[in-house]
Amino acid sequence: MNVQSDFPALAGSHAGVCYLDSAATTLKPRCVIDAVGWFLQEGTSAVHRGIHPRSLTATDRFESTRERIAEWFLADAEEVVLTSGATDAIHLVRRGLRDLNSVVYTVMEHHSNYVPWMDVANHHCLGVDADGQIDLETLGEQLAGGVDLVAITHQSNVLGSITRLEEIVELTHRHGAMILVDAAQSAAHDPPDFGGLGIDFLACSAHKMLGPSGSGALLVARHVQDRLRPVRFGGNMVSAVHGETFELQSPPHCFEAGTPAIESVIGWGAAIDYLDQLSPAGISHHLSELTDRAANQLAAIDGVRLVSTSDPHRGPLVAFTIEGMEANAVVKILGNDQIFLRAGYHCAQPLHEHLGIGPSIRASFQVYNTPADIDRLTEKIASLARVAG
Repeated sequence: MNVQSDFPALAGSHAGVCYLDSAATTLKPRCVIDAVGWFLQEGTSAVHRGIHPRSLTATDRFESTRERIAEWFLADAEEVVLTSGATDAIHLVRRGLRDLNSVVYTVMEHHSNYVPWMDVANHHCLGVDADGQIDLETLGEQLAGGVDLVAITHQSNVLGSITRLEEIVELTHRHGAMILVDAAQSAAHDPPDFGGLGIDFLACSAHKMLGPSGSGALLVARHVQDRLRPVRFGGNMVSAVHGETFELQSPPHCFEAGTPAIESVIGWGAAIDYLDQLSPAGISHHLSELTDRAANQLAAIDGVRLVSTSDPHRGPLVAFTIEGMEANAVVKILGNDQIFLRAGYHCAQPLHEHLGIGPSIRASFQVYNTPADIDRLTEKIASLARVAG
């Protein structure tokens, strides 16, 4: 997949950059930059409120992104609530879900899908095995005791493991509970089938899908929309306001108060168009080859311990440690060579503690990475491991 020239951050004076931090945020193709630039330079106008030509054009492009998000996840546009990101989307469920008294989540969740549930009256954190899978029997036992919501990631941002959504959704619904899926890590290459799986809530972010930061979405299935109440109030989310009363717009707009990040949403639409042209199947195949290459080469280096799952059905990242070296030191050294990685707990400290390890090093991949990037990474890691050993 030869697309490096589409990404200004890898071209020209940046041609030597080896960017392996896409699980944190992705680079942006030229088409996304152009879409944002169009709005800032010539399309600037408030959406939804104006009837002059520029406002109507901006609204059309803004709403077309909602439609593209729905198509990407096989949902309906009326089920797509635009937010400031996946964290904001999860908080809409946490604060807006009526009568939320019991929730189950896992130890491998990103902090954004872990911390919000800790003040729920009855919260239960399930462990995972080395491959990032929960025990379905244990989940069933928790659900049998009465649970309102299961919150679970589709892909771990440390282990790279892909959760068994079909089985988990079926088991959750069988016990009368709802499910929220954090799809932030998988959305760009392995989007869950929202409608086909019968997911109740799904959170994602634009910036992990080659789009700008500042926008995201919460997909809310029609059958649970009346169980979710708005948590922010203001312009656009109301259809009428009187002296002592107001009337809400119908979903999804009743959940979208205030002026949104218009340029970010429009840029996100361009990003989805770009991903669609490459095709999810093509992207997934490319990323799988890169991940296998990285995992195999790193596993062959003495002193390197892989943290991520060995299951071949995994997300495009590899987390690891080097015996005798701090993760931060490794990333700083490689950064001086224009190889950009991530070090730390990756907003998943409970998982690291569950695994009995300290901070780890993470290399994560996207469409713009190549086998040469992997070879360059592993050559440097092998050199550092020899010194540390």
